[in-house]
Parts: sequence; structure tokens; C-alpha cells
Amino acid sequence: MPSSSDRNARKKEKRRNKIINAAETLFFSKGYENVSLDEIARKVDLGRSTLYLYFENKEELFFAIVLRGTVILYSLIKEETQKAKTGVEKLAAFRKAYYEFANTYPDYLKIYNYLLSGRFDLSSLNNAEYKIGHIEHSKYYSEYKKLIEDSGSLANFPIPKFTLSQYLNEILNLRREMLNILCDIIKQGINEGNIRSDVNPVEATALLTLIANSLDNMPPDLENLLESHDITHEEFLMDVGDFIGHMVSSKVSKKLI
Repeated sequence: MPSSSDRNARKKEKRRNKIINAAETLFFSKGYENVSLDEIARKVDLGRSTLYLYFENKEELFFAIVLRGTVILYSLIKEETQKAKTGVEKLAAFRKAYYEFANTYPDYLKIYNYLLSGRFDLSSLNNAEYKIGHIEHSKYYSEYKKLIEDSGSLANFPIPKFTLSQYLNEILNLRREMLNILCDIIKQGINEGNIRSDVNPVEATALLTLIANSLDNMPPDLENLLESHDITHEEFLMDVGDFIGHMVSSKVSKKLI
């Protein structure tokens, strides 16, 4: 029979995840700037002072939710790319996973991009640590994977309790791992002769990441421009993939993303 302390710990963890889920709903519907801790506290029927027992501030709560989304994105990318064999196939799988994330979890993508928008201080980034191929793999990913499996869903799985800086470090670490995966894929494509030998893998990684972010944050006037010419968003994405494929492929007919 569980001890009283075990029951209290489970109760506290359940309440903590309830707070995260409530804050997630509010951040998704109203945006980070338009949500207050008082509003989050009211949604879970707690006083603001009680909320502070679980989270230091609104930023820490937001980072916890961004981490959840980042884990989902990383999980999709890792799963899809591991199925493919050649560099070109893996590059297509990488982009497929990113599009799946964008289409299935648009709110997570929105807050993920918001974190990287300049609104938050990311000065903890270390240039030396950020070099492709020179990072430590996420210490907690296997833990996240088990949490996802136990919850039976990619969304709303529990997030371990970290400090604000630990949340940020984990988010950025997973992001670096995704950049590493993409860079290694491009290197593989070059070695296999399907990607031009004069393509710099690091620069290509940065460019493809920038393009992906731009495509997923297209201004309304450009969306309207495409629609006015009967070009759907999906058609545009496919054409962009063809265009980039022509730029970097050693075989002009190859589509890379």
C-alpha cells in the first residue's frame, strides 16, 4: 500500500501537470503576452500564491510547454529519419516530419517559434557548444520518451520539474540535436553523390531551417497572393522543395525536401 508521502507526491505531481495543461490552453488561445498568472490560477481553482509553489513565474511555465512541443518535434524527426536509408530519403523524411508537426501541432510550432523570436533572453547560448557535431545529447530524452509512451499520446504528456534555465537548456539542446541530424543527412547525401560536393553542410542546414521557419510563418498578403493564383499552400511547399532540390542536388531531377 502506498505511503502517505507517496500519495502526496503523486497528488502534487498531478496538480502540477494540471497547471501546465491549463496554461497551455491559455497560451495557445491568447498568446503568451495576453495571459497572466492570475488567469492561470483561476482556471485551475488555485490562489496565485499556491501557483508559486509549483512554478517560479509565467516564463518558467511557458518554457515547460515549449519543451513539450520540442520533444514532440524531435520525436517525429528522429522516428521518420531512422526509417530512411539514403541521405536524399532522410532529407525528405526530415521535412515530412517537420510538416507533420506543423500541421498536427500548429500551436506548439507557434510557441516554439515565439521562443526563438527574440522575445526571451537566450544569452545562455554558447558559440563553442553550438558547433555542429560538438554537443552533448539530451540527458532526458529517454525519460521523455517513456513519459510519452506511458501517457499514450504525444500531446499533454507529463513534463519533469526543472528550473527555468534547465527548461531552456533542454529546449536548445534538443534543437541542436535536430540541427545535427539535418547536417549529418546533408553530409551523407554529399558522400553518396546525390548532393553537390560544393554545398557546405552547415550553411545548408542553416538555410533550410530558415526557409522552413519562413514557410510556416507566411505573412497573410503572401498567402493571399498564392490563393489569388489558385496555388494551395501544399502545392507551394512542394514547388519550394523542387526548387531547393535543383539548387543543391547533383542530379537535377531529384527532389530533396
